[in-house]
Amino acid sequence: MKVLIVSDTHGLKQELTLLKHRYEDEVGVFIHCGDSELSPDAPEMTGFIAVEGNCDIHSAYPDTLLKAVGPVKFLVTHGHLFDVKRSPMKLMYKGLESGASVVCFGHTHVAQTFQEGGIIFINPGSLRLPRNHQEGTYAVCDFEQDRLRVAYYNFAGEQVDSLSRTFLLNR
Repeated sequence: MKVLIVSDTHGLKQELTLLKHRYEDEVGVFIHCGDSELSPDAPEMTGFIAVEGNCDIHSAYPDTLLKAVGPVKFLVTHGHLFDVKRSPMKLMYKGLESGASVVCFGHTHVAQTFQEGGIIFINPGSLRLPRNHQEGTYAVCDFEQDRLRVAYYNFAGEQVDSLSRTFLLNR
């Protein structure tokens, strides 16, 4: 099963709708890691599992959530409450505490994926205001047996090979 992950869209509407339509037959779970700046009942957010970012309406979304996708447990948060701009350490501890295999977060607008403490961390970057890539990005992860592939794409749907990686899953 595939999972699409976006973050920090800061009010974008058409782009979220287009991503949902582009991947509706391919992706089983849509995740938004916060700072959508849209209300939970906005049509563009329909179908997204979402958390609250520092720019979202206070208490509109949960701060964190756990979602099992098949045998893989995802922890989703925006990251601002875990000081992710300074270090992934607090977020790693939260992931370990929750038993997550994958932690999805945003806040930094930096598209990156890495493995630390046996947990795979995915920050899809920002579609609206990217910091480490010229174009806005989102991520699609796909797992098969003991591997998780994280592929990054620009809004046009072109894969960004320099950001994409494959990991062994620790469950």
